[in-house]
Amino acid sequence: MAAVRKSRNADGVRRGASSNKGATRGGPDATLVALGSRLEALSAELSSLQNGNIPLFFPAAARGEVSVAGTALTPSTQRIEQILALLDPIERAIMATPAETVVGLGVKARHAAHVLSHYWMDATEALDWDVRAVRLLIESTCSVAGIGLSPRGTEVTTQGRNGSLAS
Repeated sequence: MAAVRKSRNADGVRRGASSNKGATRGGPDATLVALGSRLEALSAELSSLQNGNIPLFFPAAARGEVSVAGTALTPSTQRIEQILALLDPIERAIMATPAETVVGLGVKARHAAHVLSHYWMDATEALDWDVRAVRLLIESTCSVAGIGLSPRGTEVTTQGRNGSLAS
């Protein structure tokens, strides 16, 4: 039987080992961590606005809405549009910034889960093979990085034996 070597980086840390190094202010993935925090905060607010009991369409006079090009917008609709505009450059920066640590990789995996949130609508067994492969890769990456996974406001707390997420 061949000997298995554990590969280490220049700092002596095993590759693949979970490390919070990227989470520090001056760490190698500090930018990614900050972008991830901003993404999570804005996504939570967006989810709250989209799923809340805020009526988006009732008489304008009762809500103080603004008309833009003949379309009435509520304050919550305006805020949703603002959030979507703020998310775009954050998401592009997350995609463009290379991860240097497991923590940074976790931020990128959380972003992928955000973009592909529809992959969590069905049980793992019901998914097409390619979708299942991507979902399980994202879940494993988040697990190794030590970050929770909650695609688009879906609170996910545990991973079942079959790989599916349960809330």
